[in-house]
Amino acid sequence: MHPRLRLILLALCLFSVLLPNLQAQDSPPSAPGGGGLSGKLIDGTTKEPLGFANVVVYTITDSLITGTTTELDGSFNFDNLPLGDYRVEASFIGYSTENLEVELNESERFFALGDVVLGTGGQDLEEVVVTADRAVMELGLDRKVFNVEKSVAAAGGSAEDLLRQLPSVSVDLEGNISLRGSGNVRFLINGRPSGLVGSDPATYLKSLSATNIERIEIITNPGAAFDPEGTAGLINIVLKNKREDGFNASINLNAGTNNKFDGSLDLNWKKGKFNSFAGISGRYDERFFQGFRDQTGVIADSSFSRFFTFDGDRVRESQMFKLGTEYAISKRGTIGIQGNYQLENGQSNNDRVTDFFNSEGVLDRSSFRMETEPSEETDYEIKADYSTTFAKEGRKFSAALQFSQNDESETENYDETITDGAGALLANVLQRAPTLEDRKQWLAQADYEQQIGDYKFEAGWRSTLLDMTTDAAFEDAATGSLMKIDSLSNLFNYKEDVHAIYGTFGGQIDKITFSAGLRIEQVFATSTLLEPNLEVFNNDYFKVYPSVFAGYEFDDNTTVQASYSRRINRPRAGALNPFVDRGDPFNLRSGNPFLLPETINSFELNLQQRYGSGTITVGGYFRQLNNLISRISESQPGGVTLSTRANLDRGRNYGIELITTYRAGKNFELTASANGYRSEVIGNADNENIEANGYLFSGNLQGSYQLPWDVQAQFTYFYRSPGVRPQGRIGTIQSVDLGFRKEILDGKGALTLRATDLFNTRRYRFDTELTNLTTRSEFQRESRIVYVGFQYSLQKLKPQRSNRQSGGGGGGGEDF
Repeated sequence: MHPRLRLILLALCLFSVLLPNLQAQDSPPSAPGGGGLSGKLIDGTTKEPLGFANVVVYTITDSLITGTTTELDGSFNFDNLPLGDYRVEASFIGYSTENLEVELNESERFFALGDVVLGTGGQDLEEVVVTADRAVMELGLDRKVFNVEKSVAAAGGSAEDLLRQLPSVSVDLEGNISLRGSGNVRFLINGRPSGLVGSDPATYLKSLSATNIERIEIITNPGAAFDPEGTAGLINIVLKNKREDGFNASINLNAGTNNKFDGSLDLNWKKGKFNSFAGISGRYDERFFQGFRDQTGVIADSSFSRFFTFDGDRVRESQMFKLGTEYAISKRGTIGIQGNYQLENGQSNNDRVTDFFNSEGVLDRSSFRMETEPSEETDYEIKADYSTTFAKEGRKFSAALQFSQNDESETENYDETITDGAGALLANVLQRAPTLEDRKQWLAQADYEQQIGDYKFEAGWRSTLLDMTTDAAFEDAATGSLMKIDSLSNLFNYKEDVHAIYGTFGGQIDKITFSAGLRIEQVFATSTLLEPNLEVFNNDYFKVYPSVFAGYEFDDNTTVQASYSRRINRPRAGALNPFVDRGDPFNLRSGNPFLLPETINSFELNLQQRYGSGTITVGGYFRQLNNLISRISESQPGGVTLSTRANLDRGRNYGIELITTYRAGKNFELTASANGYRSEVIGNADNENIEANGYLFSGNLQGSYQLPWDVQAQFTYFYRSPGVRPQGRIGTIQSVDLGFRKEILDGKGALTLRATDLFNTRRYRFDTELTNLTTRSEFQRESRIVYVGFQYSLQKLKPQRSNRQSGGGGGGGEDF
């Protein structure tokens, strides 16, 4: 066993032994019999009572007991509650949610809460809590929260479809996500890393049904409790969690033009101390792609040109399974275990035709190349969680242990015929490049938080152990049969251990909300080239990551926020492996084992103004990047280019972001966003100075309208302007999506009709300029697709016991 893994397991064992003793000291036993509680809700600003607000009583483990609405004078009262520990949740539209813990015992059967004050806005250091009719976007201290449950795509699409609609987020034709122009984005699921999404985010996001997503949080300046990796920040996907006693089931089915099908079934059953869930989803997707590449260059003082065309299709099929349960081991503590399993297979087929022209523009030769690439992938993840609160309000401890493994195999097959300008056969080429990849990751984490008056202290530890091996071969049939060429193959291993401790302290002083944190990390990283020749590359480093957040509330409608964090972009196996991918013999790709981590200092300032019909959020940001990791192209003999990665000296990104929401009556809602920034890159590669300075603008406009017959319509327009990149430029891209949703079966079901890229304009254009070669490229993957979908949800709640009655007329099991 790995020596550091032994330390992790030993620490978890110690916590498991100590915590029950701590909890036993803080948690008095409950007593039989009945009790009650009362209180009054008050507006925190006007000090006026809040009538008709919601008050709900839960057990400490979040089982619903009863609820009511407050009287006109803000008062509420509950009788006939069994003795024990409860969580009381008070909420009202436009106000923050207040949670209080109450203990009813023999010595204090009836508890008077007194005045319970609700503030407006609802900022919280850890998460944004929303109530009743949620706004499309809410601004937290360190994040923007997008409530996506009402989206048409949420009823009939995937997580990728939802992300396409969010401000500052863009999704390319391969499903790769970028945030504010940077593709270096980290994903979290329910606030934690996931081995499934970490190995291949694009595949996972296509497989994750949007019906399971409650909200998406964009954290551009993460605090100390988060892994500091990612230039642009984090995207946290928060999944729905069924808490009511009883049985829940939901089904989601979709069919798209040209053989696109997906579906999911999710089950949840909560009874007593157990909350169990299971799910299965599947996807089958066929898409064509096409494009061209036009190149001109110079070889030995003689000019040449060549023109490539691509025409092919890609098939992807995947299944995902999940199974888990939570168990309340005590009144305050829960333990959970969950397993996820994913299978994927597919194949890409590409007909590549290349025409070569001499300096006079005369056809010299042509290449007809058939490329096929079958692939298979298996992922599984097992994770265990433990959490507990304490009788003393404001204390919480949680721990987690997680293991994931990813096995992937793919084989690139190349069958090429070369003819001269007159069509006479010159050569036949048969090649193959099989690749096997194995990825294992352990993650262990423990967190503690404590409320100290108006302040909160949080501390934690996390260790992540990664081990990844890639066996990449290249075979050629020059001798008559396929033979492995050792000099063009390799066996590569990457190990990375990241150990971190962190702490944050924050709270509120008058109108100022603040949080400051520090994260300390020790990283041990080793890249080992095992074949064809043994080479070892070590890169161990120790770094400190500070973060600071501050917010000031001028009044109930105007808030300003400022933040700073230090981050890192760690090069991983794919970027480090020196294996040369020869899928395109004139445009090779390779990693660089000498890459250093890229460090980022990120500053941000946001102002949010709420008004009667919506909000306006204006933000400015600045990122200073050192040892900037960038993809660059190097000229090789024979007019060949090698695309690799290198550390450039530095870079700077600074820009302005605008997000506004507007509700015109109850039927129409509009969200508009714009992001404009300047990018500056300074460095050199292949003995060439690289400076890329320029501006880029992107915008997103989304509107929803309630049509007659209760049909919800929604459109989304995306635009990205031309811009610069190292050694070249990118072209304009834009698209329009349109969707409709109709509830059926008394609101338990829905029918959806969606069209993506309605006008077929989602095309990607690139220009690259090297010393001896200029390239103009265009690529399009099928994106104009029409989907029809059906969704159905079944909720069978367990009836509440007759002695659980509300003092104000609200009944258990109903909506409050």
